[in-house]
Order: sequence, then structure tokens, then C-alpha cells
Amino acid sequence: MRAGAATLFAATAFTATLLLAAGGCGVPRETTEGKGPERPAVAVAFGDLEEIAARGTLRLARRRWDGFETLPRQGLPAESYFTLAEEFAARRGLDVEWHVLGGFDELMPAVRDGLADVAVANFTITEARTRDVAFTVPLTRTREWVVGRPAPDGATSDLEALSGRTFGIPAGTAYVDSVARHLPDASVVALPAGTDPHEVFEGLEAGRFDATVMDAVAARPMVAASEQLERLGVLPDARDLAWAVRRENPELLAALDAFLEERFLRGGDAPAHRDLAAIRSAGRLRMLTLNGPGTYYLWRGELIGFEYELLRAFAETLGVALEVVVAAHREDLMPWLAAGRGDVVSAGVTATEERRAAGSLFSTPYLRVHEVFVSRAPLGSLAELAGRRVTVQRGTSFVRTLEGLRGAVGLEIERSPAESEALIRAVAEARTEVTLADSHVADLEAAFDERLSVGPRLPDEMGLAWVVRPDQPELLAALNAFIESRYRGYDYNVLRNKYFRNDRRMQRQREHRIDGERLSPFDELVKAAAAEHGFDWRLVVSQMYQESGFDPAEESFAGARGLMQVLPRTAREVGIDGDALVDPARGIEAGVRYLSWTRERFEALPLGEQRWFALAAYNAGVGHVRDARRLAAVKGWDAERWFDHVEHAMLLLSEREYARQALHGYVRGSEPVRYVDQIRERYRAYLGHFDALRAAADAGGSRS
Repeated sequence: MRAGAATLFAATAFTATLLLAAGGCGVPRETTEGKGPERPAVAVAFGDLEEIAARGTLRLARRRWDGFETLPRQGLPAESYFTLAEEFAARRGLDVEWHVLGGFDELMPAVRDGLADVAVANFTITEARTRDVAFTVPLTRTREWVVGRPAPDGATSDLEALSGRTFGIPAGTAYVDSVARHLPDASVVALPAGTDPHEVFEGLEAGRFDATVMDAVAARPMVAASEQLERLGVLPDARDLAWAVRRENPELLAALDAFLEERFLRGGDAPAHRDLAAIRSAGRLRMLTLNGPGTYYLWRGELIGFEYELLRAFAETLGVALEVVVAAHREDLMPWLAAGRGDVVSAGVTATEERRAAGSLFSTPYLRVHEVFVSRAPLGSLAELAGRRVTVQRGTSFVRTLEGLRGAVGLEIERSPAESEALIRAVAEARTEVTLADSHVADLEAAFDERLSVGPRLPDEMGLAWVVRPDQPELLAALNAFIESRYRGYDYNVLRNKYFRNDRRMQRQREHRIDGERLSPFDELVKAAAAEHGFDWRLVVSQMYQESGFDPAEESFAGARGLMQVLPRTAREVGIDGDALVDPARGIEAGVRYLSWTRERFEALPLGEQRWFALAAYNAGVGHVRDARRLAAVKGWDAERWFDHVEHAMLLLSEREYARQALHGYVRGSEPVRYVDQIRERYRAYLGHFDALRAAADAGGSRS
């Protein structure tokens, strides 16, 4: 192993075979293996750093769609690797050309054969691979787990006993070598090259093989989310993961190693108490947070959340990356901070005297909120609460607020174990009459559900603040300076409006009457794209209305654009220029290509169900739909049927009890449920309309 190989990169929570996902970083050009006018021919070129500098372009390879189903529970987002590679190119004065390949097994050959200069991926360094390519200084180190159903006798650590099992292993991975070395008597089912960890786990749970070998960073969250599978053993060797370059490019390799050492390889993974200087030296700020609608979650492959985006903006001012450490419970946040598992708590924490007395330091508030009532029918004043039952989470300040109002208003208090988001959804579904919540949470939920009415608001204002330890005075000062410079400024207001302004209702109040055989102004474009990818064009029109109301200039809170509301990053994955989505033809083509990709993720389902699962995945992401299928099976529902089965599980993933066990965490489950249901109802109406047209034509033709 070369010098420096034992140095570890901080991002330890990613699937070892996950590569870098494209993420809105202004990539000049991409090439992929599919169809489309944005795909130039790939030129073969060799040569070391001097030749690369002469042509002025660094060619980087990655795998398509990687990162779109990844919610890091601890570590750097996948986009950080992408940005890191581009930063290296910028340091050398080079443009970037990304080559997007279909499979993991294609990446190292692309480098070896002169199609790319660097493969940006977490490759396990093996002796066999080093004969083909060279590897950078390791970006991380991991151990490999043996995962499967527990043995009847409860034995879990005897590798000799495990060797008798049948292992499902994706072809072309380092796990093939691991099984051969450590489990020589095992029989192996060779899975197709490119089989992702989710599909391996599905095969295990379906009983198609007994066990598998997988990196701990990939296996850990999946084992936690499965009720059937366990870690059966740990292979003895720690494995180093790195990027790949050609063996004939020692100058490029040396430059990359020096850059990576300087940029990110100073930090370690053990808990550490770090103030501002140490954070800058490590190149990363560790954010302690919760997975939820206002903090940090995955939406259509994008990592978003008000807390996440705001603290990421602060990290950018320091010139460091933002690493996310997700706690399962709110009560874990302060102990984890005290233990050095993170640098700052960012999770909608209210600054209170009790928390200050316990040793927490609070920043200047970055968001000021009020307590507000949430109901279905609008409430004009507090007096209208007389005789109403208000349900709130027990043990919270909401109970004290209601107790103070009860005498004057005459309301009834119901204490519930459910959290605010779950109670707001119960109000929307008419299972609860009224609840009291923080205004930013209520506004966020109401922005996605037109059934909710927010108000009246109580007058006392509360401040949400970041939390640090007493030994971090410089970090606290930097946080306060950032808030002072940004609070209520343009960027801050854009971010606040993105999450908490309720303009969605107005966007959805569009009516388009059907006239004859024309469903939309874009029928011919839809028909062409739908025919190419095997969809009923009327289903696509129904989806298009759901997405944009037939407005090609529509843009969502998260930056999705055009008639089919495709994110620029997603458009690039399917070979469409992200800046061209407002063009109806390009926007429709991007949406149908993406819908086709989501459908391919559920090819094993009955044909009649594939489209509903594809639509749900289009809205919420494939990973969340997979989580819902797994939960449906646990609940005894049919994991191959969307309506009345998996849709119920999807709703449960909005509740923290279930979200914390899910691989991809929180999802606003009511969104994909309503999305699919409304598209189906509109599609059925379209079919009925055409049936009526045909019946009228037949009747007219039969008259004498």
C-alpha cells in the first residue's frame, strides 16, 4: 500500500459502491450511453497531467443515477464527491467533462481504455484491481459484513459455519474476492453486474439466496430497516476505498493525492471536540439533526430541508463541506453534541433557560416562530375554539399554552403521544379536530395540503437557534456573525419562502376543460414521447396536469421545472439539458424518460401495478417507495399492490416511529398517495371522455 493509504476520509455512511451523483454544479458537458442530442461522441485519449493540461479538459466518469436514493445518516452527501472532483479540476485550470455510464463495472474500464481520466467512485482497493488501474489515497475505510437470516441455533460469528451458505454476490465487485478468500466453501449465486444494494437485500428477504457480503456503510442502515435480516459476521480485513486513474498517469495520481490530502483527509471519524480552527482544518462541519420535513430529507434524489440548506450556506462561508449526523430521537441531540459526535445542533431547537442551565450555548435565533392553531375550517378568532377539542403532543410547551387558555376560551385539551407533524396530518384527514403547532411547521404542512387552515396565531414569539458546546466560542461567534449578515436578507428570504410560504394552493387553482379529442395544448408532443417509451399518452397528460397545470414556466419550491416538473439534475441523468426544461418538448421528453426509469425499478411487479409504483416513485423517489413496500410486507399488506396496500405504508413513513427505521427516512407520504390517486382519477375521466366520444360517433354513424 502506498504512503498515506491508512488516512481515512470522513464520509463513512455511504454505500461503498455508490458513486457521485450529478448535482447542479454547472458541469459544462456530459456524455452518456443513451439516446438524445445532448450526448456527444466519446473520444479516446491517453496522456498524463501535461497532456490533460494541454487539451484543457479533465474527463471524469461516474455512474448514472447514483446518489438519487441515498439519504446519508452520517457523512457527506454524495454531491460532495462530485464537487470535490470539480474543485480539483478548477485548481488546475481545467474544464470538466463528465462521462455518465450505465454500470459500476464500466467505470474502471473507461479509465483504463482512455475514455476518462478519473473514475469518481468508492472503489474497494484489491490486488487484482491494482493490476488494471491505480488508486488515489483512500477516501474511506470500511469492513465487510456477512448479512442474512439468523442461524437457527443463534450462532452469528463463526465464519466457518457461514461458509456453508449460498451467497448472492453482484458480479464484478470486490465481494467476489472476499467470499473466495474468507468463505471458500460457500456456493455463490452470481447476481448481474450493477445490482444495487437494495436489490441484493430484496433478494435476501425473498429467499433467493441465504446471505451476502456487503460493506458496513451500505449494510448497516439496511439491516436496521429489516426485520428479517441480521449481521451474521464481520470479515477480518478492513478495506480501503478510493478513486481510480490509469496506471500510466503517475503525475495525475500524485496531484490528486496531494489535493485530497490537503482538502479532506485531515479529519478522523472518532468523536472529537472541535472549535472553528479544527473544523476548518478538517474541511467539514458536522451537523447534528433529525430527519424530517423542516430539517433534512430526501426528495426526488435531492437532499433538502430548511435547516440543512441554511447550515450548508454557513459551511460554504467557512470553505468547508457539511457532514450530516442524523439522530434517531430528539433527546439524543444534546448528549451527542456533548460527546463530540457533531459540531452543531441544527434541528429547530428553541432556546430556553432550562437548556442554557444544562450547559448548552445558543446562537442568535435564525428563525422566529409563533404557536398557531391548525384546523380544516378556518378559525377567525380564539373565541371560536370554545367547546373544541385541541390535540397536542403530551409533555410539550403546547400543553402549558393550552392550559393557560382553557379558562378564558373554554377549549378541551387532548394529550397525545404523536408529534406535531402527525397531528397536523390527522387534522387534514379529519381524524383530529384542531391542533396547536409551531408556525413554521404548520405553514410547511399547509403548503402541501390545501385542506389545512392555519390560524389564529398566538402573540408570543419564540426563537429557533443553533446549539454548540461551551468549548466552542469561536464557532458560536462565526454562527452569530453569519446570522447577523444573512437574517432577513435576500438569500435568507428566498430560502424561507421556499419552505414556509403557502402559494401552492394558488398554483393548483387552474381549470382546463376538455374539448373534443384535445386534452392539453401539448397533446402531440406527449403522444410522441409516450409512444417511444410505451405509455398511454392520456396517463402522461394526466400526470402533466398534476405536475404543472399545463404551465411550462412552472417552477417548484425545490427547483423542479417545466411541464413535468423535472429537476435539472434529473434532466441531465436522462440526457436533457437542465436549462431547457421550460421548452415544452424538452420538458415532456425529460419527464417521460424519468417516468420510464422509475417504471424499470419495478419490472418484477404485475403490469397493471407498475405504472402506479412508477408514478409514486416519480413523486417521492424510488428509495421511499421501496421503504414503503418493505413496511407493507411487515404490516401484512400486499407489497405488490399500490392502492389500499403500499399506499397505507407510505403514509406511515411520515411518522417518526416508522421513518427512523426506514432506510431513506422521512417522506411526506400523503404527497405521493394523493399524487397517484388524483392522476388515476383524472386518467379514468379522460378514458370516460373518449369512450363517450366514440359512443357519440357510433350513434351518429348508425342513423339513417
